[in-house]
Amino acid sequence: MAARGGEQRLLRALSGCGRVNLDTNAVIYYFGGGEPYGGLMKALFGLVDRGSLEVVISGIVQMELLVKPIRERNLDAVGEVIHFTERTPNVRVVDVSRPVVMQAAFVRADGLEVADSLVLATGIVAECDATVTNDKRWRLPLARLARRPPMARGDVSLSIPRMLYLDEFVDS
Repeated sequence: MAARGGEQRLLRALSGCGRVNLDTNAVIYYFGGGEPYGGLMKALFGLVDRGSLEVVISGIVQMELLVKPIRERNLDAVGEVIHFTERTPNVRVVDVSRPVVMQAAFVRADGLEVADSLVLATGIVAECDATVTNDKRWRLPLARLARRPPMARGDVSLSIPRMLYLDEFVDS
C-alpha cells in the first residue's frame, strides 16, 4: 500500500535522520493506531523495522506508557510496553541521567514543563537528529529558547533537534 501524502512528507522529513527522539504522544499514536496520527507513526516505524532509523525514548516516556496499564492492572499491556521499550530492535530507552537533567534545566528555564523538558533533553543528550511530538505546548517555550543567546559554559551545549510536529503532516 502506497503511503499517503502526509506519510510521504513525514518520511521525507526523516530522510537523513539516523536517530529520532519520540515524545509520549507519538508512541501512544503508534500503539493506538488511530487516525490521523497512527498512519504517520506506522510509516516512521517502517523505517525502524528496516533498520534505517533508531528511536530514542526517555525513561520518562517509558514511565508514562506504563501508567495506564498499571492503573488498570493489565499485566499483558505492561508486558507489551516493556517488550516494546526494552526488546524492540532499534528502540532505545535513555535513562534520566545527570547530563539529561542539566540539559532539561536549560529547556525548562524557557517554560517547558518538567516531564517535557526531560523528554526533549533526552533527545539532546542522545544526539538525535529530530524529535517527534504533537504537543503544541512545546512551541512557545522552544521559540523563546531559540531566541536566547547561547550561554558560554564548556560542559553544557544546547543543540535542539529539529522538531517534527505530527499535525504538520496530517492531510487536510
